Amino acid sequence: MKNNIIYKYKSKVKIKVVGKNIERFIKRLKSNHIELLKIEYIKYNEINILIYKEDYEKIVELKTIYDISLLDFYGIIKIQKLINLNKFLLLFVFLGIMIIIFLSNVIFKIEVVYNDSEMRKLILNELEINGIKTYTFKKDYNELQSIKQNILNKYPNKIEWLEIEVVGTKYVIRLQERLIIDNNQEKENNHIIATKDAIIKNVIAKEGEIVKEINEHVKKGDIVISGNISLNEEIKETKGAKGTVYGEVWYETTVTYPLIYSEIKETGNYQNKIVLKLFNKTFEFGNKYKDKKIKEEPLLKHNFLPIGLYKQEQSEVNTISLVLTYEQAIDKALELSKEKMEINLKEEEYIISSKVLKTNINNDKVELKMFYAIYEDISGYETIKEVD
Repeated sequence: MKNNIIYKYKSKVKIKVVGKNIERFIKRLKSNHIELLKIEYIKYNEINILIYKEDYEKIVELKTIYDISLLDFYGIIKIQKLINLNKFLLLFVFLGIMIIIFLSNVIFKIEVVYNDSEMRKLILNELEINGIKTYTFKKDYNELQSIKQNILNKYPNKIEWLEIEVVGTKYVIRLQERLIIDNNQEKENNHIIATKDAIIKNVIAKEGEIVKEINEHVKKGDIVISGNISLNEEIKETKGAKGTVYGEVWYETTVTYPLIYSEIKETGNYQNKIVLKLFNKTFEFGNKYKDKKIKEEPLLKHNFLPIGLYKQEQSEVNTISLVLTYEQAIDKALELSKEKMEINLKEEEYIISSKVLKTNINNDKVELKMFYAIYEDISGYETIKEVD
């Protein structure tokens, strides 16, 4: 086994010998203890011989009237020649891989997921003070936890919780602002009114006088909780009404659903990667998505060779293809209609009832006209006008 490995990788050369009386030349080589690994007879005056590279110089000295030429190389010497021939390409690939590893550990973007611009500026400033900024190396988990705790300790009355997540080459910061209610805040003089036509289902009055009954029909703009406190039809006190009004509100919607359904749906998973493109191949490290959408921009590109280093934003997707019956399409349309209706409802709001008003079935889709009764917050505010 060991001899086989040595033979496989030991440097060998294949030579062509041309001349008269080839057999005499072969005998001369053997008498000089040159090992002939393989002999191929091409013509009566021409042969190819495989020998160890170390014997090549000896054969050149013994050739006399014979013509000797090199045909090919084997073993270590061939690997060396291939490396020498492609050394610039191999060097570029090696440098590319090193750059990928280097850039994969560098932060290129910091994203604070929060609506308030002032709070985002505050967090970005604190992160920079603690060494978290773009074009710096990633920090380990313990360092990030320490920085997070420092910020929370510094702003105990402003920040409820804070998370720092590493996503590819990006930090994603999520937070919740701490809301402190000022009980001494000056109260405005408002009525609470209905913002939509509805039937009153529930009234929660913290301050003010309820002037509408449960199950009473109201129109948009009607006062439900008055800021005026009355006694014997006389206004005794005016103060800001506070509370919430819930009513049954009605909607009609139309939704269509295809019988042949195909959708490319994002899973919500995404990652930023540095990839190496070599000819028609893309080399990337780490987790790979089976199906994905890619946005990319070049970081390094060769002007002549088809090789380059790219930054990619990869979003994982699932491809869904279905051929539905009419009944299945109607069920899907009902689900879609309900999802669209519920997506804008608050936590305490819900669908009271629903009904299909009309169904149209075409060759490639179904169309549903729906009626919904929604338990909804219809509270609005109207400033109390001053009267003599």
